[in-house]
Amino acid sequence: TGSSIRDREGRVRYYEGTVEDITQQKLAENELIQYRDHLEELVRERTAELEIAKVRAESADRLKSAFLATMSHELRTPLNSIIGFTGILLQRLGGPLNEEQDKQLNMVSNSARHLLDLINDVLDISKIEAQQLNVFNETFNLRDSMEKVVKSAQPLADRKGIELSSKIAGDVGMITSDRRRVEQILLNLISNAVKFTEQGYVRVQGEMKGDKVIIAVQDSGIGIKKEDIGLLFNAFQQIESGITRKYDGTGLGLSICKKLAHLLGGEIEVESEWGKGSTFRFILPREREGE
Repeated sequence: TGSSIRDREGRVRYYEGTVEDITQQKLAENELIQYRDHLEELVRERTAELEIAKVRAESADRLKSAFLATMSHELRTPLNSIIGFTGILLQRLGGPLNEEQDKQLNMVSNSARHLLDLINDVLDISKIEAQQLNVFNETFNLRDSMEKVVKSAQPLADRKGIELSSKIAGDVGMITSDRRRVEQILLNLISNAVKFTEQGYVRVQGEMKGDKVIIAVQDSGIGIKKEDIGLLFNAFQQIESGITRKYDGTGLGLSICKKLAHLLGGEIEVESEWGKGSTFRFILPREREGE
């Protein structure tokens, strides 16, 4: 670019101008054009690489889950033997026991049962992740199942002095689903409510809404902070973590419930207020589709 500089009379005094080397700019533009022309090819290559990585990761995850499932089976066998033989001794079938022996054997039995529960949780989550857990349809009376589960959880509430009650609507009756898994989910939700409630109540309610069954478990426990609700259903994770945490467990219970509910065609929802309690709703189709 150039221009002339003139005096007052209009005569050219001198010229001034600039010179710019645009070689690098042109090279960059050409590179950009080439990159654009090959962008689709690059996207296809990257997509293929990601797909391969995804398949490898899923395969590794299935192998891990299958390994955990196998190991869980291996661990359950000796534990069941410990529980069985301890029960024989506690029934005095092997001879009389003094007070201290009875106390120690009860501690062994309780610890073994607790460990077995933890292993069963690991086994369930491993089977679900490895897509090896099957659910089955049968027609059963949901009211009977709910009453049975509440009754089985009563000793847990009694030990903590918590009121455990149930209110089941009159139209709650026969449904088609997997009875064992429905009862497992309900027991886990009630046990969790009792676990995180120091005083007050745990209330179980059941009602029908159209083609859905809604089972609500409400407690007056510690509640959950809003920012922590998203972590509730993560496997192997508890909201309160660390060696000083107050409540024991693997952090698998709610994750298993959520995954089982999905397998049954249902869902689990939660409402909670920190320091005031929580309500978990187990929503289930009246008639589960599939075998």
